[in-house]
Amino acid sequence: MKVAIAHDWLNQKVGGGENVLFELAKLYPQADIYTLIYNPNKFDKFLKGRSIYTSRLQKFPGFIKARPSLLLPFIKKSIQKWDFNSYDLVISSSSAWVKNITPPANGKHYCYCFSPARMLWDSWPKYLDNYKLGPVRRFFVTRLASSLRLWDYYQAQNGTKFIAISNYVASRITKFYRQPSKVIYPPVDTSMFKPQAVTKKDYYLIVSVLSKYKNIELAIKAFGQNGQSLIIAGDGPDSHRLKVLSAEFDNIEFLGRVDDARRQKLLQHAKGFVFCSREDFGITMVEAIAAGTAVIALKGGGAREIINEAATGVFFDKPTQASLNRAVVKFESKFEGNYKLKNDYIFTTFDASIFAKKLREVVNAK
Repeated sequence: MKVAIAHDWLNQKVGGGENVLFELAKLYPQADIYTLIYNPNKFDKFLKGRSIYTSRLQKFPGFIKARPSLLLPFIKKSIQKWDFNSYDLVISSSSAWVKNITPPANGKHYCYCFSPARMLWDSWPKYLDNYKLGPVRRFFVTRLASSLRLWDYYQAQNGTKFIAISNYVASRITKFYRQPSKVIYPPVDTSMFKPQAVTKKDYYLIVSVLSKYKNIELAIKAFGQNGQSLIIAGDGPDSHRLKVLSAEFDNIEFLGRVDDARRQKLLQHAKGFVFCSREDFGITMVEAIAAGTAVIALKGGGAREIINEAATGVFFDKPTQASLNRAVVKFESKFEGNYKLKNDYIFTTFDASIFAKKLREVVNAK
């Protein structure tokens, strides 16, 4: 069986979506890999020896490739130029564009969907406001987005079978594409968090890309108010602004990007893990609970499928300082000292081996 795997971008970050791609590549070691843009310096160590096929966007100048919004006018034609008719199976790993490939005439296409493209659907007005476009540019960008939205919808009707990363995303696929989907949770390497006795330390933890949509500003303001120790591990485009915002608070510490070994220790020893955005899933919450650390999370999205409020965390209802700090008080009364979580379900629900087993079952089904 000849297999291809397609992924939106492989040129900037290594995040949850990219880790899914790496797992797919392990499952299908002979598969060709397609992506709109590829950065060998960053990704060759993960995909060494693999056949990588890019689009015409690969030849664009670096300053354009680093800004996906500038690539929007060229994406549709770039994807349409790919020909998958020689493949028996194509698996796209997508939160945006490559799910819109034309499936092979005599083969199957499964999309492992992280979400329907938010900038085209529910978040579209916010994107326009963030860029603060003048009326002329706003007109042309709106026209382009409308065209892409139609393309995105109609390509979803072309025989593609959807696999959603969560029930929350499955509902979005139904809402925007009118298509059913199977749910298979993303792979998490829970084996690195083997249960062991650790001493909890007096700090809360965030591990995250530092981007505005992660809403880490909320945690900084809330913990600046409540005085509890907060450690933030990670880096990203919002890093400088967040550090300036937290400069007046002695109880908030930024570590930058940390390696896997240090991240594991931070997760294991933290008093609690804080998650302030509504996400389609939330791999770091799974890792925290696997490490034996309970979570404080904004209620909604994938968090409701990960956290068992009776055993592994508490929710706060609104993205406000008051709501988060009420949850911290509730957390402190519920999880005291060196608590032990009833977290066995994490290892039997979200481990990478479960992902591999379920994906094969779906793809191989007749």
